[in-house]
Amino acid sequence: MERFTMNVVDRLVPGVTTVTLNARYYALHGLISAEAQRRGLPRSAAQSLLRRAEVVVGAVSARHYRAAGFAHEALSRPHGYDEILRRGSDGGVDVAELAAPGVYAKPNWGFWPAYRGSEVLLRIVTRADDIGPGDQMDTGAVAQGLGDVLDLVSRRTLDDATLDAYESLCICHSATSADGAWLARLFAASDAETPATRAGVRRQTLRMIARVIQLTEVRRVTRDVSRFLAYEPEAMSDPVLSALELSDEWRGLILRNYSVTAWRSLWAWLVNGIQGLTPRAELAAHLADLLPDSTVGAFRDGLPRTMDSTGRPVPAEHDPGLLGLETPVRDLSVLALGARRVRELAGRELHGFEGHEAQDRYEQLAPRWLADQLDRWHDRSLRDFARWLTDTMVDRSQRLALAKARVDPRKGVLKIPTRVHLRDDLLFRDSDETAGSASLRWDQLAGILAGMGLLARTDAVWGIGDRGDLIA
Repeated sequence: MERFTMNVVDRLVPGVTTVTLNARYYALHGLISAEAQRRGLPRSAAQSLLRRAEVVVGAVSARHYRAAGFAHEALSRPHGYDEILRRGSDGGVDVAELAAPGVYAKPNWGFWPAYRGSEVLLRIVTRADDIGPGDQMDTGAVAQGLGDVLDLVSRRTLDDATLDAYESLCICHSATSADGAWLARLFAASDAETPATRAGVRRQTLRMIARVIQLTEVRRVTRDVSRFLAYEPEAMSDPVLSALELSDEWRGLILRNYSVTAWRSLWAWLVNGIQGLTPRAELAAHLADLLPDSTVGAFRDGLPRTMDSTGRPVPAEHDPGLLGLETPVRDLSVLALGARRVRELAGRELHGFEGHEAQDRYEQLAPRWLADQLDRWHDRSLRDFARWLTDTMVDRSQRLALAKARVDPRKGVLKIPTRVHLRDDLLFRDSDETAGSASLRWDQLAGILAGMGLLARTDAVWGIGDRGDLIA
């Protein structure tokens, strides 16, 4: 259900993922790639150098975070923070101990795997598994900001005085350092004004978020920017936002994500309602019994309007009349609103909402598919529709699980990745299902942009950073 959102977000936020958390690691990995190449290090030595460098930056940052947390307000904690604190002492940290394989980070390459795809896309590093610098890597700027790391990686331990003396290596200092300035220019891509390239797409997304931050108070980026872009008339009339081709596509994706969230919530409610061996008819009845004894058409007619008189989206998904409903009824209402929107939106908004590909538009559970099903059931019982929909979701879950099944070569058994198991129309689950929205990556993006001085956060409110003129 969330695959569509993740695929579109991957295209609209190139260079950032849900696990790329701090800007300075992009530059740090670039620095180590250049140093490993300069020294001609074999893979194992390059891995050791990278892990030790991450520990150095993590230890300096962890100490500074505890002493001056206000300077880190917009940032995520450094990678390995908990383990660094746990293994540290009042006298400092043991770099060799922390950097050992499987200690502060499980992978041999430390936290580089979380950043590698983004750094390759940004051409900071090469595609080779043996880390090497890419053609966008500015070794001089990065060395100016982070070069002291190379003086510390060979030390076995770093005492508190040394950590304090090298505070400039903290993740918060990239907002004012030379490596942060280079990274800000790379991300902002000032020469890419149209979304014809990944750099142009990223630039438009950055400019869009920065403009919203200028127009309204933003405390939680995903929540506040989403609602402003999706519903506020100013977001559609502002000359800057309206000139950005991707603003409309983002609006469509935001609206689609409400449907994705509703599907995930409804499925979690159904799965977590399976107690022991449960007949599938009984599970379907759990949902049906919560719904009014009416037709599907009457249910749709009772939902709030989704567009105003000028054809602009209104916040139907946040209508007060939906808030008091039980979770599955509210979820079904939001899904029906999404099915209505697919026939109201047009142009780039519609592309963001349902995609460009026919297989996305007509996929089972997609808004257009659901709209067609609601039409077919228009004069029939809403409760019967709920039973049918539950069966459809169960069948779909089994198909997807089987499609992902793999043979475990060590045990010689077929592993089917699913929480819900179906045997002779009896269901059981082996763990709870979780709900939640598919990530738009804006919270991660905002923290990264703050780390390079493009954005800033003061007293819980987001603003434009000292280098914000690159995107504002």
